Amino acid sequence: MLFHVYDDQKPDGYFVHEPFGFYRALLDADWLMYLLLPLLLILAVLGLMYTWHLHEIPKHKADHKQMRQAELVSALTVLGLFEHWVWAMALFIAYTDWRAVEDFFVDVLRRSREVMSKEDRPVTDDEGKAS
Repeated sequence: MLFHVYDDQKPDGYFVHEPFGFYRALLDADWLMYLLLPLLLILAVLGLMYTWHLHEIPKHKADHKQMRQAELVSALTVLGLFEHWVWAMALFIAYTDWRAVEDFFVDVLRRSREVMSKEDRPVTDDEGKAS
């Protein structure tokens, strides 16, 4: 028998919570262990594959958006295997709309220049009457 822990058979009542009848026969069956071991290995491989696909989400998103930072995101996803906060940074970079961020900051700079140019200009009589 391949999966038995003890060499000699333990007498009934040896364990505090001992299965009886069908359950004892099922737990002592080698054929069940031959079925469960490959099932366990298949589930472990599927779990690792799912984790890898989940881990690669930022890389695929960056490639799909054809971002300039795609190589950076790829490197961060690999480093994210060891440091998880790096993977979170890759996810942030991949899902951020960098054009919108750039437009926002350009707009802020334009408005600040307009305000500064209005402050530097002397007030004329026509502008003073209008206000």
